[in-house]
Amino acid sequence: MIHIKKPRARSHRLTAATLCTAAMAAAILTGQAGISASASSDRYESGMRQLNLDLIAAAHAGYSESDLQPILDRQAQLTNSPAPVWPGDRQGYLQRQGLQIADLRVALHGLELNHLDLMRRTVTVKISELSDGLSRDARLGADESDLKPLQISADLASRDLQTARTPADYTQVFAELRPAISQAEDLNAQLAAQLVSVETEAASLRDRGLAAARQAGLDALAAGRNDAAVAAFLNRPDLGRASQRLETTAPRLNGQNLDDVALAAALMESYRDQVHAAFLKVTPPKLIVTSLAAQEMWVYWNGALWLDTLVTTGRPVLPTDIGLMVVARKESPVHMISPFPKGSPYDYGTVDTRYALWFQPSGEAIHDSWWRSWYGPGSNQGDRGSHGCIGLPYGPIDRLYPWTDVGTPVVVIPGDGGTVASQLAQKTYDDPWWIDHPLGTQQPAPPAQTT
Repeated sequence: MIHIKKPRARSHRLTAATLCTAAMAAAILTGQAGISASASSDRYESGMRQLNLDLIAAAHAGYSESDLQPILDRQAQLTNSPAPVWPGDRQGYLQRQGLQIADLRVALHGLELNHLDLMRRTVTVKISELSDGLSRDARLGADESDLKPLQISADLASRDLQTARTPADYTQVFAELRPAISQAEDLNAQLAAQLVSVETEAASLRDRGLAAARQAGLDALAAGRNDAAVAAFLNRPDLGRASQRLETTAPRLNGQNLDDVALAAALMESYRDQVHAAFLKVTPPKLIVTSLAAQEMWVYWNGALWLDTLVTTGRPVLPTDIGLMVVARKESPVHMISPFPKGSPYDYGTVDTRYALWFQPSGEAIHDSWWRSWYGPGSNQGDRGSHGCIGLPYGPIDRLYPWTDVGTPVVVIPGDGGTVASQLAQKTYDDPWWIDHPLGTQQPAPPAQTT
């Protein structure tokens, strides 16, 4: 019988050597995991420190907490996320944390760039809006002295914008610009009603065509200059900015663009009205004004027009004097004797009139002229004009004579719409009476008006 030897059963018991070997292997693996987790932890902590430094730098550069809030919220989530309990899971956790921190730093950089671009574009738009608004206001007649400081602010902000690099820089540029924006808004609000009126009138003038719009502007220019000339003859030449605006805007009437000419003409009409209002404020209590070009007389009482009438002044060879004169004597009735010898083409013999207000030592007077049937432009031309006096029809002279006091100023101007300087250059006489009797003396109240 063959004896078959059974194999010895394998023992399931671990020998000491086996346990030692296993323990050593486990220790090695655990050490390696610990080393890897430690390295990941270092990288995570380093990334978090760098993120904090980036946030501090951003705050120092001028980014507000609200600007950085998306990054701060995500950082808080990462910081507060619980770490895994099992050491073997910690390495992956720390690696993921580190990657998210790196992503946050990239996101922070992008946020900074986007915010800088937004601030740059915002400030650029504000500067552009301010400059465009000032240009529009200038075109619509706003005063240059009001606009110039605001434009300087816009120009300085535009210059500083070129060197701005941080939010603090852009904030500073906008802070410097804000007062000019506020002042421009206030100015625009003050001018709003005037600008609307000007634009409405400009639209009406555009409908009339280029030639008519230009002529309306020229007429307004002439009227404003004539008022300014009267003020200058009265030695009260300062009628404010509107008088200057008339002159600076006048060249725009020579353009060929209908829109611009119509707008310029509308502005001229507005300035004319402003000049006239300023003129009324500087008139003496009583004033008689005559325009040789218009052959018209305006009588002012306490800053308001009291009488307006057509007249006839001296013929070209015997013109009425131009300048500031005074009513030196009143006479009614009047028997006039010609100062010209018989045979002279200017001899008129004798004439009887109802009233005479003598205002020039050579014999010029404001009087009724019953022999005339025509007054106004052209009535003084050729041999139709007077010998230097100012002739009025009945009605106006009936009102004027009792109203006028001795000492009432009489201003005769060319009234040709020329510049103040050119009209002053045509002066032929200034009454020396005004040296001892300055303008502004209160006049007694006039009698009741007659019809």
